[in-house]
Amino acid sequence: MTVARRELPILAAAFLDLLGFGMIVADIQLRAESLVPKGWPIGLLVGGLLASTFVIQLIVSPIWGRLSDAKGRKPIMIACTLLSAAAMLVYGLAGSLWVLLLSRVLSGFGAANVAVAQAYLSDSSDPDSRTAIMGRFGAATSAGLVVGPALGGFLAAAGGNLYVGLTAGAASMAGALWMALGVPSAPPTLAKAATKRSRFNLGLLADVPRLRPLVLIAVVAWLSLATLEGTFARLIEHLFHYDQRHFGVIFGFESILGVAVQALLVGWAAKRLNPRTLLRCAYCVQGVGLGLNPFAGALAPAVIPFVLLLAASTLYAIGAGIANPTVNSQCSRLAPEDRQGELFGLLQGTRSAGFVIGPLVGGSLFDWNPAAPYLLAAIVCCSAAFLVPKLAN
Repeated sequence: MTVARRELPILAAAFLDLLGFGMIVADIQLRAESLVPKGWPIGLLVGGLLASTFVIQLIVSPIWGRLSDAKGRKPIMIACTLLSAAAMLVYGLAGSLWVLLLSRVLSGFGAANVAVAQAYLSDSSDPDSRTAIMGRFGAATSAGLVVGPALGGFLAAAGGNLYVGLTAGAASMAGALWMALGVPSAPPTLAKAATKRSRFNLGLLADVPRLRPLVLIAVVAWLSLATLEGTFARLIEHLFHYDQRHFGVIFGFESILGVAVQALLVGWAAKRLNPRTLLRCAYCVQGVGLGLNPFAGALAPAVIPFVLLLAASTLYAIGAGIANPTVNSQCSRLAPEDRQGELFGLLQGTRSAGFVIGPLVGGSLFDWNPAAPYLLAAIVCCSAAFLVPKLAN
């Protein structure tokens, strides 16, 4: 079976699941804020709610990754996607912070589907084509985040979290069905001795020391993004009285650019540019884009702030669209072929680590000064550029 035929159902299922995820993203911050009792620390509670998904994900993603190595990718991808669908359906029924928390915990248990799908594609490709394939996978997930937030924003305005959760859950269930019917089963790849590794897969960093700086960079970059995603809906509501619909349009616009960059630019750039230089530029551009957001009105009062928010999103999308698949492919080159599932579980864990700390710090800083989390994110993201080691072309 050709790589293209293996890719298509994976890309379609990833799109559908991230479509549902994107719908939730457009609504959850303001929904959670509305449920916080008066007098309680809003930023800390909303941040903690958002972080709970990634606490769970940080624990279970390496386990799912190793299970996919031992048992095969397909059943693990389907199981995780069904858990993700259940989380979204629970979100639709949430009328309290506790039910919202339950939905986020379920989402954390199901979030490894992206990492396992990446490992499946890695199994099906050679090292030379892997960067381009990861770019196309990133484009598929970003495409879901183009439609999802915009659709979720309008659904939230029309029918609240019920409409959002039911629609998002249906999309993820469709993704699980697509995988069940369209994804070929692949044999397990994990060597017998590897099943004795520790519960947390940090052993891969001990075995492959050259992975350590790349993993640290990934944590730093995700931390910077998490401070934004954990407060952006609150920021635009606080400064400009924008609602979920505006959030959805901005997030969708950013994702469109991410799709274009990952689908059209990453493979081309990887063949022509030094990956170290590419990553350094990408992280700096990300940082500038993040830092501009809270100053959209002050920097250009004669221009509609919405336009400058779109400009900041453009910078961020270009940087992230290049950096994320490049880091993934460089890590994949360094890791042994029989530990690719373990690797992508670890990389998923880096995102979890960033999103555990980021919303808590960002939410608390936002309550103190709305611009503070964005300035911190810009500094942290630009700092990642100086951590990039020398990489192989």
